[in-house]
Amino acid sequence: MPLRLAFFDLDGTLKRERDPYVYLHRCLGTWEACQAYMARGLAGEIDFDEWLHLDVGLWKGTSRAAMEDLLQRNPYLPGARETVAALKQAGVRLVLVSTGLDVHAGMVQQELGIDRAYANQVLFRDGLVSGQARTIVREGGKGEIVVRVQAELGVPPEDCLAVGDGTSDADMFPLVRVGVAINAPSPRLRAAAHLVIEEADLSGLLGQVGEMAPGWT
Repeated sequence: MPLRLAFFDLDGTLKRERDPYVYLHRCLGTWEACQAYMARGLAGEIDFDEWLHLDVGLWKGTSRAAMEDLLQRNPYLPGARETVAALKQAGVRLVLVSTGLDVHAGMVQQELGIDRAYANQVLFRDGLVSGQARTIVREGGKGEIVVRVQAELGVPPEDCLAVGDGTSDADMFPLVRVGVAINAPSPRLRAAAHLVIEEADLSGLLGQVGEMAPGWT
């Protein structure tokens, strides 16, 4: 059977910056302020929902245009555009699954022609960040989205690919035929992956996947 459905993480996988929250805090001048709760988040003392709301709360009043401009400056990894284009040409459906922000995911979805995008929502009022957010993809929740999309599209796991760079992407890999860790520092992700690409470069992805799953690419 051919490859029919591919799931991609966004930050650190298609785009260079691994953590959009850290990136925006540094760009928007809220890095020092977020230190008040970051240690608690890393220690597991606050859950993902609360952490998301605290982050977005610090950006209250930032214009959507300014946020989009900053995210636009975050470059694609080498080979990212070409890989997505080749998959689209082959008729593969593409899905972004990100614990990052829908502002960014929506931009990438439109730029690359990706079929679906799931990411956490930043809420705006009159073009400005309201300080509120809505959790769509929680930490540890990517597997649930993969299963739901597979069911909705009628695509079995053996016809699916997943690509990611972070620990949260490990939940996708048991649910697909080939899970690819790209430039991944996470031991858990590397252990779960069927294929590990050490470089932050997607140029050779399809060739290596094709060797593992003949007839796919």
